[in-house]
Amino acid sequence: MTNPSGFVSYFGTELRRHRERMGWPREQLAERVPWSVWTVASVEQGRRKPPPGLGEHADALFNLPGVMTELSKKAQDDSSPFGDRIELEQRADTIYEYDMRLVPGLLQTEEYARLVHRARRHLSPEEVEELVQLRMRRQRILDQEPPPLLHAIIDEAVLCRRIGDPAALREQLQRLAVPRRNITIQILPFSACLHEAIGGPISVMRFPDAPDVAYSDGWSRGQLIDTPGEVLRAHRAFQQLAALALPPDMSAEMIEAYAEEA
Repeated sequence: MTNPSGFVSYFGTELRRHRERMGWPREQLAERVPWSVWTVASVEQGRRKPPPGLGEHADALFNLPGVMTELSKKAQDDSSPFGDRIELEQRADTIYEYDMRLVPGLLQTEEYARLVHRARRHLSPEEVEELVQLRMRRQRILDQEPPPLLHAIIDEAVLCRRIGDPAALREQLQRLAVPRRNITIQILPFSACLHEAIGGPISVMRFPDAPDVAYSDGWSRGQLIDTPGEVLRAHRAFQQLAALALPPDMSAEMIEAYAEEA
């Protein structure tokens, strides 16, 4: 199968080419479709898949019966429910992660990831293994040169949440406690007050050649956020969390203490 990210980039290139053929700036195209100029820019730059319906709108505007619609379908052909996020992670030079449920995917051990996916009882054993290996491949970005900087804030509840196997949790916590030059981990303690990110996990990704984006991880699917005001709000929420969380050295001590008790 053709790499979905290739179709994502190609759709964006074609959308920009036909827009420029019409002599329209991005703002003018955004006025003709039910999406913001920021979404149009993200699609044209290949930073996100085209939202459903954009292909049909483009065909009508550019008089291209079915061409952009078909290309949009191919761009959407991604076996991962978080395809946009994976593509963006590979291009980011800095990633900020906050999670109060689980260890963030980029930091999970293979067995921890396996147990997490097994909890989704509708998945077959084959689907579980496919998702586990996808998660392991995602983590390769942390070993590339130069690696992205990862700043993860994890709720203290995650350190004591049983996932079915005490040995797997202990291994996971021991992994978190190992220092790595490009990874900063802070623990948000139980004593922390309410904060703006209380509604759920959030990621913010920074790029050397494109605007920042955020990603909100929901129950069944994630949502890409690229509107500047919302991305700024996500940045501020993360900064608030960093101020409330324990510093990295104290966080490492807490992780080690929980690992000993696991």
